[in-house]
Amino acid sequence: MDITPVIVFIALVCAGIPVAVAVVQNSRRYAVGSPAAQSPVPAKPAAATSPVNGRYEMKPQPYKQGGMATIWLGKEKGTNRNCIIKTPRRGTNIDNVYLDKLMQEAGYLKRLSHPNIVKYLDDFYLNGEFHLVVEYISGENMMPSSPRSSQGEQKIVDWARQLLDALAYIHSSGIIHRDVNPKNIMLSNDGTVKLIDFGTAKGLNGHIKETGAKDPFTQIANKGFDIPELFMGGESDQRCDLCGLAQTCIYLLTLRQPNDLCASLINTNWPRSYSEAATVSNYLISSGISKRASRCLAQAVMFSPGSRFASAHAMLAALSPGSTVAAQGPEALK
Repeated sequence: MDITPVIVFIALVCAGIPVAVAVVQNSRRYAVGSPAAQSPVPAKPAAATSPVNGRYEMKPQPYKQGGMATIWLGKEKGTNRNCIIKTPRRGTNIDNVYLDKLMQEAGYLKRLSHPNIVKYLDDFYLNGEFHLVVEYISGENMMPSSPRSSQGEQKIVDWARQLLDALAYIHSSGIIHRDVNPKNIMLSNDGTVKLIDFGTAKGLNGHIKETGAKDPFTQIANKGFDIPELFMGGESDQRCDLCGLAQTCIYLLTLRQPNDLCASLINTNWPRSYSEAATVSNYLISSGISKRASRCLAQAVMFSPGSRFASAHAMLAALSPGSTVAAQGPEALK
């Protein structure tokens, strides 16, 4: 008797046993009512906010990562008022400097109260980390991603007057901002402008004693908006803030970054003589900007601080229509 068919049959049966077992187990696994048969339970969504210090609620994800601080959106529990919560940037070899800078910013803002300066609300430590709380400004900064048209001279000069009043107040308090540029100026929905981000501010002429790690920010660069003495790491005073504001106005009026504009007109990022400043002024005039504003702004962005306005009050007077004060310098930049 040939047993080959019998052997083949037995082999097939043995091979099929694991498959049958797997099929049975699989059918049991997906039986009606079993957990696996039901729709997957979605993960519990993250809380919209997290309690902070018993007084605030904070969004779980950062709103923005700044150069020296992480920015969070928060809300004050009692008033339901929106706020900004800042914590020092982490994960670098100068974390201690970022902490010092944020604490220093808190110290400056505590001393300041002006309608055109971001308002200090609170600061505290939580789980060993420093937190600074400032007002939330509903609006946008003055450097939108794709500007298409100027707001017009009248409006921009009005904004400049607000900011010059704020700068005069800051300087009289013994502080210089050192980072005045469109990104650090907020236009709120009610039409007012506010200066923000005092992370690189310093005491003016030793008026304020500063402590902490060695400040590595002796050079401050903002492509297209570089201020000579800050870009080169030199000594600075209130005139660097006036240069930064004038550069901001030139940008808002022409939609061209001021350093690039100067380079195209005089082959250097800043006017180094009154004749070069006059070239910049004449370009602004040809663009439809008044002579008073053109000459004022051209003088305020000159390379040498000594060639600019001495104070925010002086620049404000020169910029104001009807004032008897005009741009200084040889023949008023003619």
